[in-house]
Amino acid sequence: MPRNVAVVAGATGLVGRYLLEVLLEDSFYDQIVVLVRRPLERFERKLEQRMVDFENLRSTDLAGGTHLFSCLGTTMKKAGSQAAFRRVDYDYPLMLARLGQEAGALRFMLVSSVGADPDAGSFYLRVKGELERDLEAIHFEATHVFRPAVLLGRREEARGGEEWAARLSRALEWMMAGGLSKYRPMPAGVLAASMAAAGERGEPGRHVHHYNQIVRLAGF
Repeated sequence: MPRNVAVVAGATGLVGRYLLEVLLEDSFYDQIVVLVRRPLERFERKLEQRMVDFENLRSTDLAGGTHLFSCLGTTMKKAGSQAAFRRVDYDYPLMLARLGQEAGALRFMLVSSVGADPDAGSFYLRVKGELERDLEAIHFEATHVFRPAVLLGRREEARGGEEWAARLSRALEWMMAGGLSKYRPMPAGVLAASMAAAGERGEPGRHVHHYNQIVRLAGF
């Protein structure tokens, strides 16, 4: 029976795609379960695909998972409304955590955002902050929250605003030292490696990682 089973939600997004590749190559994880709406066109010995409806997610969808990875997220443009955005970026990850704990998962890894704060003026950062706050009531053996800034990597769909922000961040990266280092652009592959490594660590409790901690945890 597999000892370390990673369950990934959001495996088709930018970070999720990189994370899936990392986990499949990591010998620590005996099995990788991806929660998807449509089948992925790939077959790997360690990979199990479970077709789910996130509107009706059940604890049985997460059965056997020991390590949960939430890479769920959307954009306001794609969501179409604040309510739809909140559904994907708040309701789904919180539901995943609650049901995962019920199913027996021990560790939870979440992609959040730098600046996440339930009192933020930005709706985006406020939703992220509210999610982080409410996750504290769900007690895993360990919870790791990752707060990257602009993410760099190959996306399947173009996001003009993010591409502009990424170019600006790269241009100003030399200025982002000391306390500003957490705003440096984050390669999605580095973030994925850091998340996988966090799942292997034995420290209990809640951990929040910004740029420097993410890079260090990834071994770069």
